[in-house]
Amino acid sequence: MTAVETERDGPWDPEALPKPTRDEARLIADMDAWGYCLVAEALSPEQIAGILERLENQAEAERKLGYHKTDGTVQDPEGQNQWILMLINKGKAFQQVLHHPLVTAVLDHVLGRDHILSETSAHITRPGNSLLSMHTDQWWMPPPVMPGASYKPAGEITRSGAMTGPLKRADHLIAAPLCVQTLTMVSDFTEANGATRLVPGSHFTGVQPDQAVPHTMPSVPAVGPAGTIAMWEGRTWHAAGANGTNAPRYGMPTLYAAPQMRTLQNFTYGTKAEVVEAATPELRKLLGFKTWSGYGMTSEVSRGWATSADETIGELEP
Repeated sequence: MTAVETERDGPWDPEALPKPTRDEARLIADMDAWGYCLVAEALSPEQIAGILERLENQAEAERKLGYHKTDGTVQDPEGQNQWILMLINKGKAFQQVLHHPLVTAVLDHVLGRDHILSETSAHITRPGNSLLSMHTDQWWMPPPVMPGASYKPAGEITRSGAMTGPLKRADHLIAAPLCVQTLTMVSDFTEANGATRLVPGSHFTGVQPDQAVPHTMPSVPAVGPAGTIAMWEGRTWHAAGANGTNAPRYGMPTLYAAPQMRTLQNFTYGTKAEVVEAATPELRKLLGFKTWSGYGMTSEVSRGWATSADETIGELEP
């Protein structure tokens, strides 16, 4: 039986599935084989305590100002979820997850060394939230087709309209991963409090999952103590679980993408000037200020970094 044949209770040996580890080779092997991996003890208890305090304060302040409300495009019928966006602007504590050497090693393996940041957010799931639907993080990726075959225009693909299929290893060409999601566990993640559900081996299907809730396919929870970082590539089926406990669950999704991809959050426009000015070259590169093969230019062709509109030249006379 292969790792992606359909079977209700899970077509995989639980002992073979990824476990939290600090072994770089094991993390990369898990990502290749299963589409996800778990970085153990990525952050210390002291670091997690600082992040949690900053996150709780930010969340409370944003709720008071009404920033927690969704626009109807996010599944949250009970209003029990809260997303806090653009953490890059909301405290240096949140930057600790961006340059972890083991995370970077896996990112380099999957996306290449020129990957960029696509999202820095927090997701708080409070007691009573609903199980969310399965999806992938690159649902927008047009599936490969044979020359002359009909295809869906890339600009018309929607999450609900993407091509779905069974949990079965594809026997045709499939797209490569173009993004990687990392999820820092700020709380302990358990099955009871709705740890993210993952479908091992689903990155080999070449299709999107059925979005029905309850889920129609087997999955496993990404569990671990606070300080663990879960990583999965853009083709892996996953969903946020339902929190059945009496305490909120805190997580920080940090999405990375290939440098030619449009990012989920517009860092070059939305990052505060003081954050950009204080950023290291490594952070500025992650935020997308470094040009890549001509993409992202704002001024002279020879410049390797984007500049603000105030610094670029405008209409000139000889």
